[in-house]
Amino acid sequence: MAGAMNVEAVLGEVGERFPLYAPASGGWRTTARGSWTGGCWAGLLWVNGHPDAGRWTAKLDCWHDSDTVLQALIFWYGRGDVERAAKSLASHAVDGVIPWGTAFGPDTGLRSDGAAGVVPLLCAAGLHDLAQSHVDAHLRLAETWPRGRAWLLLAAADAVLWLGEDYRADAEARAREWSDPGDTSADAIAAVALLKLGLDASGPLSRLRGAMHDGRLLGGVYDGQENLELVWGTFFSVLVRAIVAGQVSPREF
Repeated sequence: MAGAMNVEAVLGEVGERFPLYAPASGGWRTTARGSWTGGCWAGLLWVNGHPDAGRWTAKLDCWHDSDTVLQALIFWYGRGDVERAAKSLASHAVDGVIPWGTAFGPDTGLRSDGAAGVVPLLCAAGLHDLAQSHVDAHLRLAETWPRGRAWLLLAAADAVLWLGEDYRADAEARAREWSDPGDTSADAIAAVALLKLGLDASGPLSRLRGAMHDGRLLGGVYDGQENLELVWGTFFSVLVRAIVAGQVSPREF
């Protein structure tokens, strides 16, 4: 795929560890179990048609039954066991909302990134009521963090696709408000959401093209650092191109 990450080069560098981010100068920061981004790495391999994609998905099994709403992000985008992940998430729900959980530290309550991947994963497992109550609670959050706004835009777009047109007005209002976030990973997430809604994604697509350098999407922001290559930013940017090219459907990821 033109402009996509050189997956083989990254695999040669990281070995059996999951890539997380790399500075513009190169050199991947890695994790043993994938952290919250492991599904994006496995998903990137799936979108690229890599023969080892299934093996990397299997490596995510360590997150099954963990106390974190991020099971949705890990297993939906990583093409893991959706039924098992949905059952685990449902077991942690409180009043129709899945808490952030304690797997990554203290439970910090509702967070915008706690909406990522939840709607499609739960709906694919038949848990539409829980998906609706969970996303409704998150869409009421007041968010200024650029990537948080992108996650909520994506959650709203998925709600349109999986829960119905009642969510379109909210999703399109968020889409109209989207502008340069100063973080290419947020722009890539938002671009996927715009395509899911059937809207013009030329703005973020243009910015993403401008941030490509030697096959690397730079300009990501994470943990107080700037101009990074982020595995989730690359995943969503490659997913954008795959959707535009008709290689995957908007509901597939």
